[in-house]
Amino acid sequence: MNFRIIGATVYLLMATALTPMTASADHKMPRNLSANGPWKTNLQWVTGKASRGFKIDDRSRSLAVDQAGVPALIKVEEGLRAYFQWAPTDEGTIRFFDHIGYSDLIDGRWTSPQIVTFDADFSSRDRHKYPFDPALVRLDDGRYRMYFTRNNSAARPPVRDFSIGSAISDDGVFFRIEPGDRIKLDDGPINDCSVIFFDGLWHLISPDHTNIGVGFYATSQDGLTFERQENLFFEGGAWLGNMIEHEGEVFFVGTGFTLKTNDFAGWQLVDRNRFADAGAAVFNGEIHVLSVGR
Repeated sequence: MNFRIIGATVYLLMATALTPMTASADHKMPRNLSANGPWKTNLQWVTGKASRGFKIDDRSRSLAVDQAGVPALIKVEEGLRAYFQWAPTDEGTIRFFDHIGYSDLIDGRWTSPQIVTFDADFSSRDRHKYPFDPALVRLDDGRYRMYFTRNNSAARPPVRDFSIGSAISDDGVFFRIEPGDRIKLDDGPINDCSVIFFDGLWHLISPDHTNIGVGFYATSQDGLTFERQENLFFEGGAWLGNMIEHEGEVFFVGTGFTLKTNDFAGWQLVDRNRFADAGAAVFNGEIHVLSVGR
């Protein structure tokens, strides 16, 4: 299968394409399926040797999940699991449109998507509150915590009252919403976060979608209450992606760049990648990346 590779310079195009998904997650089918939207994107899978230092040749991409975006990759008992925003439009799965889905990598193949469930009642009045933009971490006790974007307003764009919430799970499938916001900015929306525990702190990074190269940065002692720190900046890409720890360093596999740090103050360029909103994990000596494509 041939894919159109998405380069760093198309970040704005991807942000525009994903807007219908990240605007409300209200599970309503769009009126015009011919328009750009998450139902036209897919998750493309590529691997590389971790010994190459996170420089990945992405020319051998393969399809992992169709009609999906905003991927996050984590290690589970069976191997690897991807979480993502799913926007199927075929008759058999259309009822799952704009839900958070997951797929497991088993014997080199991605399983058919399933959806996660929540303990909250997202009735017609509260459809806009359904979690979206998932970011997953595993806790020391084996539980899963999902960080997600929360839409606090039922109004349609350009109103974007977004904050970051979270939910907890024993099995990675059924999640219980944790009360309150993990972080909410006073001066604008925050969404599309990535979270990692490193050197005794929880670290959260989210892109400033109005300023490419700028990332919101916050830290937390407990993973629940985050305090905003100074913004991050690195030119030539966007802080739209995910973080992973490898050999004592944190790697940010973003949109247009892969960076690394050991203190979150200084960031070093590893590679100018061609990924968009990537999810990444290291497993069995290989780097696995899911990137949004078309």
